Amino acid sequence: MTRSIDARYDDPLDLIWRRCARSLGIEVMRSDSVYASFDGQSQLTLSTRQHFDPDDSLAQLIFHELCHALVAGPRRMKRVDWGMENIDEHDLLQEHACHRLQASLADRHGLRALFAVTTEHRSHWDTLPIDPLAMGDDPAIGLARDANDRASREPWASALDLALTQTASIAALLRASAPADSLWARTQPLHASGFPVGDDASRRCGDCGFSFVQGSGLRCRKTRALPGPVGKRVQAAARACVRFEPRLDDTSCADCGACCREAFDRVDVRARDLIKIRHPQLVSVDGYGAHLARPGGKCVALDSSLARPSERIDGPEPSYRCSVYEDRPRACADFELAGDACLTARRRVGLST
Repeated sequence: MTRSIDARYDDPLDLIWRRCARSLGIEVMRSDSVYASFDGQSQLTLSTRQHFDPDDSLAQLIFHELCHALVAGPRRMKRVDWGMENIDEHDLLQEHACHRLQASLADRHGLRALFAVTTEHRSHWDTLPIDPLAMGDDPAIGLARDANDRASREPWASALDLALTQTASIAALLRASAPADSLWARTQPLHASGFPVGDDASRRCGDCGFSFVQGSGLRCRKTRALPGPVGKRVQAAARACVRFEPRLDDTSCADCGACCREAFDRVDVRARDLIKIRHPQLVSVDGYGAHLARPGGKCVALDSSLARPSERIDGPEPSYRCSVYEDRPRACADFELAGDACLTARRRVGLST
């Protein structure tokens, strides 16, 4: 006897990400004739399953194309294939910016491995740093940061957050049951900070350079979205997140120097600062007032002769030491080691995530 079939099985992620795309005005179609193509209007056509690699998923491809749309921006978002023709370096720049945005958004839910890009671009994806949007020399970073700003606004913010949150919920259920070679096993639980939990079980929040005590509890400086003594609560004994950094001390400044170089454009000098009286040759004046210039990104008060000798064959070990430390401007004297401005500076020069 032939039974009547009135329902079919659908992959949960397919449903989640198709709905995400649909909520943004994009309908997903499948075809054997293309791998991924957007018609410039509302139709995104993706390959059928038989043309996928074992680590491909429809959800990842939809997510990837949505990131391309965000990188393209309003002017190119309604062009065929997001304005990409894959014929020059500009398209590669967009591709790399898409990777950075995709990794950053996925990281907030512990999903970077699950949503890793495939094809010939995988090698670039695998080199992305812990914070793909941190300031650096790659010109794709600026595009990715702009796209991330667009992703934080509606209708994108709600659509992406819902899809990523639902995906992370499924991951939490499957992680322990999935075999080691499954992408589900490579998803990461989130730390109290909101970042993925770190791989090193010996690292604790209480030992992290960016944990600080407020009242009776411990908080994380890296989670501060606004100025002020606010950060997410963490537990000192808890396993640290992927952005753990050892505590900084007075000797760390000479190795870092972020605040004395490219992280900030200038240091203002007040009329009563001793440096203006004792070292006037170091002080410049422009339309904004007196300041210490930073030619080549390094403060004029830095003295390279104070660098420490080392065993390196290419010269002395880099060291950022102030030649007028005792007479430094008030702005420098008030700079807090491991404080918010310190963290910002370290991020900007690529020393912190």
